[in-house]
Amino acid sequence: YGFVIFENVAIGYAVGTVVASSMDLNTNITYLITTGDQKGMFTINRVTGQITTANIIDREEQGFYQLQVVASGGAVTGDTLVNITVKDLNDNSPHFLHAVESVDVVENWKAGHAIFHAIAVDPDEGVNGMILYSLKQNPQGLFAINAKNGSISLTGLLDINAGSYQVEILASDMGVPQHSSSFILTVSVHDVNDNTPVFDQLSYEVSLLESEPVNSRFFKVQASDKDSGVNGEINYTIIAGNAGDA
Repeated sequence: YGFVIFENVAIGYAVGTVVASSMDLNTNITYLITTGDQKGMFTINRVTGQITTANIIDREEQGFYQLQVVASGGAVTGDTLVNITVKDLNDNSPHFLHAVESVDVVENWKAGHAIFHAIAVDPDEGVNGMILYSLKQNPQGLFAINAKNGSISLTGLLDINAGSYQVEILASDMGVPQHSSSFILTVSVHDVNDNTPVFDQLSYEVSLLESEPVNSRFFKVQASDKDSGVNGEINYTIIAGNAGDA
């Protein structure tokens, strides 16, 4: 015998009926499930042979059952195999491993640079378990995601002054009704030493008396660097023109 049912059917749902016969018309036949149902998911009417569900069937736990049913009529017995296939319903949402993730990037990464790979899983089968990715929250449109594999890349340069960006990633299955879930990716932007210190003037000119005392301060140059942290700290050195270490 072979029967097909959907998962999550109500307890008591009629799966199917097995029928045995005897040459002795005066013999009452009784039915019993002997093997294949260790968890007690099914029950059989001893008189009619009708098999019904005794628990909620979850395809994600087990999608196929093979029961052995024995029919007894007096001293005579016979047995048959009953194959029960459980069909999928879209009863699971895609889920990510973590609700929050973070990734570090540097400010000079160009458009197209991949920064993260989002992975969601869905235990349903077929289209019910197929996942498409999208961005639910995409600050300034600076990020893009591959709908099929979840790879996230940049669409432009990130601003070091922003510090970090919050990107919300959505995973949706293709079943009916459609289910989805999301998580937040924190993208932290770090500085690279990609700027040269710049003086506030192209050249300086100063007059100095020959009587100026040694170690006296008579002039100050000023430079700036757009980098942050230690990359923006400036040290000054005289590299030429200091004849006699004056």
